[in-house]
Amino acid sequence: MKNKGVLVGLVILVAAAIGFGGWYTFSSGKIGATEATNAPATAAEVATAEGAAPVVAADEMFLGKADAPVTIVEYFSLGCPHCKNFHETILPQLKADYLDTGKARIVFRDFPLDGVALAAAQLTRCVSPMAYFAMVDTLFAQQGTWHVKDGAPQIATIAKGAGMDQAAFDACLANTELREKIVAGTKEGADVYKVEATPTVLINGKKLPNTGDYAPLKEAVEAALAAQ
Repeated sequence: MKNKGVLVGLVILVAAAIGFGGWYTFSSGKIGATEATNAPATAAEVATAEGAAPVVAADEMFLGKADAPVTIVEYFSLGCPHCKNFHETILPQLKADYLDTGKARIVFRDFPLDGVALAAAQLTRCVSPMAYFAMVDTLFAQQGTWHVKDGAPQIATIAKGAGMDQAAFDACLANTELREKIVAGTKEGADVYKVEATPTVLINGKKLPNTGDYAPLKEAVEAALAAQ
């Protein structure tokens, strides 16, 4: 799906999110972008820049060392099964080979595909920064439970398990500034970095077409290291 469709979806998402009560009636249907397919990537595709290298803001969440020579940016939706696969099967390999060794870091950027996923993304930003990655892991692990029609109550249950009461959860979802920041980041991903599907991975600003297997990611990171 092209960027025009992504932006139309963003307009729908913002409109749906204006009223707090709307959170409890969101559908889990996709609103704009799509989940990434695992089309094979050629070396030429991996080496093709798709826009400027992302500037990482001070408040963005990442794994790895801040001064690592390779910066990987992942645009993901917490409701996306392909993103779940990436985080549970590919990210651990990446962490062992490159993040823990100081060769690369990975920046997490929300790209929610629907209102329920947007609510989940907000929750990850309302917990303590120290609990952010654990909350992301929990939401992926329980994706089938909460990523359903009218899934906000199920997300609230997960929040309570992390020590957040209902009032704090309601306040989190009612945080207009936070919601608009996430939506703006999604729009930037579509406009600037041509994100059309999740997960989308950029390596030093270059888009990796295949995120379904570790081998293409490893090859692209090695190429970025060799280019230093």
